Amino acid sequence: MKKIISILLVIGVLMSFSTAMFTASATESVGAGTDTNASEAIGKVYFEKPSVWAGTSFYAHIWETESGTSFFGWQTKKEKLTEKGGKLYYDLSILKDANEWIPDGLQPGVDYTIMFSDNLGNETCGIMFNTNCIGDTAYVTSNKKNFENAVDPTMHTYPIAWKDNAKKYGIPLHITSAGTIQGQFIVSDSTPIKIIYDWDQSYPTYPNSSFYSPQSSARDHRTRLAEIKNEINNMINVGEIYYVGGGVYKGKLPADWISPQNNKPTSYLSLCLKSGTSQIFRVNNGKAKTWTTSNKNVATVRNGKITALNKGTVTITSTLTTGKKLSCKVTVTTAPKLSKTTVKVKKGGTAVVKLDGKVSSINNKYTNTKVAKITSKANATTLKIKGLKKGTTTLKIKVNGVKTLNLKVKVK
Repeated sequence: MKKIISILLVIGVLMSFSTAMFTASATESVGAGTDTNASEAIGKVYFEKPSVWAGTSFYAHIWETESGTSFFGWQTKKEKLTEKGGKLYYDLSILKDANEWIPDGLQPGVDYTIMFSDNLGNETCGIMFNTNCIGDTAYVTSNKKNFENAVDPTMHTYPIAWKDNAKKYGIPLHITSAGTIQGQFIVSDSTPIKIIYDWDQSYPTYPNSSFYSPQSSARDHRTRLAEIKNEINNMINVGEIYYVGGGVYKGKLPADWISPQNNKPTSYLSLCLKSGTSQIFRVNNGKAKTWTTSNKNVATVRNGKITALNKGTVTITSTLTTGKKLSCKVTVTTAPKLSKTTVKVKKGGTAVVKLDGKVSSINNKYTNTKVAKITSKANATTLKIKGLKKGTTTLKIKVNGVKTLNLKVKVK
């Protein structure tokens, strides 16, 4: 959530509001996009232009949801939409070879976020998508700028949705600095509980803590927190929280969360993490003294920081200063792996391979030490491989300290 917050704030600060009054209409349809040739990263996404957006140029800003890395700079030439036959569209093939950090364009199975804007200051909020949305049309869902900036509650954008993927990809569930609940979608390794905790812990750092959500009459943090717990619990009960890619979230908030009068020590009951990611074991109404893990090959914990290593399930236990113990079930959903097992690189060039995990150590002993080398540092989540001389070599890469992977490198 913090990455999404920082992205929205930066974009919000960069964009100036138009001096003219604009409204958006979702009833005047440009027509849903149809792309019969859509296959993986080949195809288009469409944007239904609101009839009163008076801009002459329109743009799509796209970034990887997890890393926060964008393909291109805000409203640069390569983000410009094309208009043809009354439709605005963005050709996703432009994303290929955008930069060295995202070298292969849109990839299946990776979650991305996209924002649409024009040259007069109108913009939508971010909406999640992946290759399954190729050929789909995004449209604004309100004639008012009522989507609150995640960090600055005085700034607003237009809400947005997909026409054909509305129950699979949408606005991420999050809580703004003012305590406004927005969005409905969570990724597989998140939960509503985690989102509430993140907001509760981050609240003291927000620059506009004197603002409060228009959803509530609360004028203090504790009261708003209690209301948020109830509101999100109601969303869960009626099936209004979805997993990205499809599926309704079925979990429940613990009873301890419903009453603001309950001051018992609490923490996460369970977490799902991908290999190489981390999460802080936070304690409410208590202070943690020590932490232990039931299997250090699945996940470790140090000073409250849980790090996922290898696929499996582990119990993290925290002992409080009072002697009370709190336990959290951690499911690591992925094993360490490389995005590619074979990579080609030109002599003098650099290839990039992503990891599910972190490189805890790098062994630069190849079958031919003059062919290629890894230039990344330890604990990197992306490997940079530099081609030195024509030939073939195999790199030994130890990921998370629990698994050694082979990467075959061909230098042309």
